[in-house]
Amino acid sequence: MGNLICVFLYQSGDLLNILGMVGIAFLTILIPIAIAIFNDTKDFEVLDKNVILDHVVSARLFLVYLALIFLPLLFWGSSPIWLRFLELITWCVGIYFIAIVLINSYHWMKGNKFGLRFNYLKNLKNIKDMEESWYSVWQTKNINTQNEKEFFIIFSLTIDNLLKNNERKS
Repeated sequence: MGNLICVFLYQSGDLLNILGMVGIAFLTILIPIAIAIFNDTKDFEVLDKNVILDHVVSARLFLVYLALIFLPLLFWGSSPIWLRFLELITWCVGIYFIAIVLINSYHWMKGNKFGLRFNYLKNLKNIKDMEESWYSVWQTKNINTQNEKEFFIIFSLTIDNLLKNNERKS
């Protein structure tokens, strides 16, 4: 089995093209999804933008995901067989993370956005993002009563935590 993998990786000129095309295909699918997600402006506009960037797309790590896909392909031609195996694993990890972004995007577009919004607000630590997100929540009209209660509970807990942290620093 090991010899078969070595032969496959050694004679893999076409594999390099296939791996590159799969990476490009995933990115091509992601472009219209990103446009659709960011053009959807309704209630909670700032909050939703923050949730999308931090939880759905993971924007801070997106360049790392791209590097995991395409950097191994740059070095593929001059790599020994054992390194090609590691490059293939690295490529698979990058494809996995991009697939997770696609799945999260699908769930955002089709699912209940409030669960992601609540989760984001519960875990939010950045004061600037906190101000913008909560302003976005409170300026929205006609919030479902149950969702408004959940927003209020999260807001109260956030204020309590900020006050406790402020008392510790004093």
